[in-house]
Amino acid sequence: MPLKIIIAGAPASGKGTQCERIREDFGVVHLSTGDMLRAAVKAGTEVGLRAKEAMESGQLVSDEIIIGIIKDRLAETDCQTKGWLLDGFPRTRAQADALAEAGITADIFLLLDVPDSALVERVVGR
Repeated sequence: MPLKIIIAGAPASGKGTQCERIREDFGVVHLSTGDMLRAAVKAGTEVGLRAKEAMESGQLVSDEIIIGIIKDRLAETDCQTKGWLLDGFPRTRAQADALAEAGITADIFLLLDVPDSALVERVVGR
């Protein structure tokens, strides 16, 4: 059965590095919400058009639209056969609840808990 993984952590916590390793080691599809949004807009899907409308009017893309994009993407063949790694989403309790209500659950949830002092050092050093 394909793995379903969610990874979370602050900026500079190492999510990008860990996602790369997980993708290589387990062969899952790495999914970033930003990349999925751009792809849905480019593809002209129903939720993509709704996202484009919100972005063009200067609004935040609603959780409902984001969940729609995620549901559509997770239903695609590569995610169904290889599994997936959802990067940086959900970010809030409301988003987590919406995922659960949509029937989307992960086998593994990874939280990269890095001390604030190390995050500041990493960001300043970038």
